[in-house]
Amino acid sequence: MTIKNIIQKRLTNILVTSHIFGLMIIMPIFVDTNLSTGNFLVILLMNISFTIISWLLNITFSVLFIQQLKSFWWKWLASSLCILLLMSLLHPITKNLFTISIKNVWLFRALGLFFMNSIIFVTNTLIGTVETRTRLQEENNQLKINRLQTELSYLKNQINPHFLFNSLSSLKYLIRVNSQFAESYLIKLSQFLRMSIDQSNDLVSLQDELFICKEYIDLQNIRFREGLIYETEIDPTSLHYRIPFFALQSLLENSIKHNIVSAVNPLTIRVEVKVNHLTITNNIQPLITVEESSKTGLRNLNERMKIQTGQPIVIDKNQQYFKVYLNLLKS
Repeated sequence: MTIKNIIQKRLTNILVTSHIFGLMIIMPIFVDTNLSTGNFLVILLMNISFTIISWLLNITFSVLFIQQLKSFWWKWLASSLCILLLMSLLHPITKNLFTISIKNVWLFRALGLFFMNSIIFVTNTLIGTVETRTRLQEENNQLKINRLQTELSYLKNQINPHFLFNSLSSLKYLIRVNSQFAESYLIKLSQFLRMSIDQSNDLVSLQDELFICKEYIDLQNIRFREGLIYETEIDPTSLHYRIPFFALQSLLENSIKHNIVSAVNPLTIRVEVKVNHLTITNNIQPLITVEESSKTGLRNLNERMKIQTGQPIVIDKNQQYFKVYLNLLKS
């Protein structure tokens, strides 16, 4: 920050303290002596000027001589000496303004200005320390925000390829088994992808996410038909809550990918929402041939939930069911 910017930022402090110190220094003299009103005003203006100069010196030394005057004491001594030097140069033409019975008027004035400059030095140092700490905190917070946004962008970029890979695997299977279903599936898939690409928000309402999930389930029903059962129990008051985009969809996808889905052994996926708590449960029907899983979907979802809601997902699993708990955000 430049000297000009600091002065503009502290201008109110400079003007207020200049008048206060000017009065503090001269009032004892005015009360105890026969100082005329004219001389009082001249000395007051002179003291205000010295206070302003003291501020300017302390600000200048704190900015320009950071390397040369690393110690606070050297900066304080430098500003004090400059003030005393200026007072000494003006003393011969201003000493007659003082009508006080003190032999050494210079020493009296020097002590007053020395005391005033010390207070201004401490005040300026404290203000600078607070401003620096605040600035560093803001920069640190901004760095955290930038890092989280970068991580979130990276995670989001992994979602669509992950989903697309699974969808294309399903399409390849349908082409082999039933070409008519494969055509319907491809049409639905293109519509679903268009809808997901058009969504640019990181957080969406639960109502919008449920709509996306319904479209996704319709897409999967083309392949699995009566082998997939999708149930929901949603608290209507929770529909306006927010959830990371594709969060619930990725859990549906995970359930279908890792379990047997057939008319003989239907996979039941149940979504329940109460207030700001969402639970998705599916019965466990392990695949006979287990694909090697990278666990990208659950890992990404967990990271996104921690970034966007501050809470990770909670998984409850046994031999009968697989259950995931999510916390929703208020809109």
